[in-house]
Amino acid sequence: MPRKKDINFALLGLGKLGQGFYRLWQAKKEEILRKTGFNLNLKKILVKHKDFERPDWVDNSLITTNLAEIVEDPEIKIAIDAMGGIEPTFQVIKQIIANKIHLISANRTLLAARMHELADQANKNKIYIQPEPALGGGVPIISSIQRDLLANNVKALYGILSGTSNLILTKMTEEHISLKEALKSKEVLQAAESLSIVDYEGSDAAQKVAILAAAAFGIDLSYLEIYAEGIADITEFDVKCADDFGYVFKFLAIIRDYGDRFEVRVHPTLVPKNHPLALVRGEYNAYLIETDLLDDFMVYGRGVGLDATNSLILRDLLFIGNIIRYSPNRLDTYRLNWNDKPVASIEEVESAYYIRFPCKDKPGVIGLIANILGKNNINIASAHAEVEKKYTNSIGFVHILIKRAKEKQVLKSIRDVETLDITSDKVKLFRILKEV
Repeated sequence: MPRKKDINFALLGLGKLGQGFYRLWQAKKEEILRKTGFNLNLKKILVKHKDFERPDWVDNSLITTNLAEIVEDPEIKIAIDAMGGIEPTFQVIKQIIANKIHLISANRTLLAARMHELADQANKNKIYIQPEPALGGGVPIISSIQRDLLANNVKALYGILSGTSNLILTKMTEEHISLKEALKSKEVLQAAESLSIVDYEGSDAAQKVAILAAAAFGIDLSYLEIYAEGIADITEFDVKCADDFGYVFKFLAIIRDYGDRFEVRVHPTLVPKNHPLALVRGEYNAYLIETDLLDDFMVYGRGVGLDATNSLILRDLLFIGNIIRYSPNRLDTYRLNWNDKPVASIEEVESAYYIRFPCKDKPGVIGLIANILGKNNINIASAHAEVEKKYTNSIGFVHILIKRAKEKQVLKSIRDVETLDITSDKVKLFRILKEV
């Protein structure tokens, strides 16, 4: 066995995530010591209330409510943020960084809101912030871009970054059920119990995208500025129409580098059935990265559960510990560099689209719609009309697949069509991955 080397660290918070990490640390520390020679030595656990009743497997001698016991201990080199929230956590983390203690953070809310400030302070103090556990799941996407793809020019990233949302969409697609029914399913309820957020509105995904954009691309963007559209409005009929045209729904984060600007967004996307991301089922996450040297590079893994997140925390402990022991000068060159290129608004985004017009029973409807699209310089890839029998009424639909166009042109076309009084219900629009 390699000679023992201590990695001394503190755990901030002992809630559901903190307890999950503690149990995994207990289970894995001897195996890690045997494999690597590193002794992961937990010295302190910071909590809000010391007298709170805790499981009997927690070593109460490690518990403290006094942050000074951590920041003033010269042996503690790394802290794990499992507290959650912005305040008072932000004040705690600022003291951690000011005392040159490396930070591993699973605190999505804090990083999404204060990433720039924390990263700049980390740069100033020559310490690492490891934000990857905050994305949830166990897929090493940030480290893949920062280290494995360092020689590559990353042109675009497409990510399934919500295991619960992917599970819901998988069930809707394969079992032909509604969103409401999927949310009540045993698998989705189990995923929610394991600390995963059932994010069908898109706000949680926007936070993940903000962290990913900052850490992997240097994009300084508040999560409130990111275009985020959840899966709440996807219906059984939407899923059926997608299937009829050769697509499946995926809740995708998209980050593209056009050289002079970035594109950052997260929303339901129609993915061709033969695309690798279309094959990602259930509670799994996956990221497809377009590069100049490797073309498409893909990482895949479990996106739900405490063990998935905590596996990244353990990895980061070993990563930082290894640098402290063997390459301390690397810390002098560590920087998160910010990119000053602008981020395009959603109106300026270019994509292929699927549009469904619920139409009244009037002659020449397809021609009227096609004429308006043409006036707005939009090229139609295909157009299809159908009548669906619903209860005692017949409902007409015009399905349009359009080639790559700016979103503002597409939205203007829809508004123009609605002025003609030929639609009978809300027009549905979904973006398509790749060309049609």
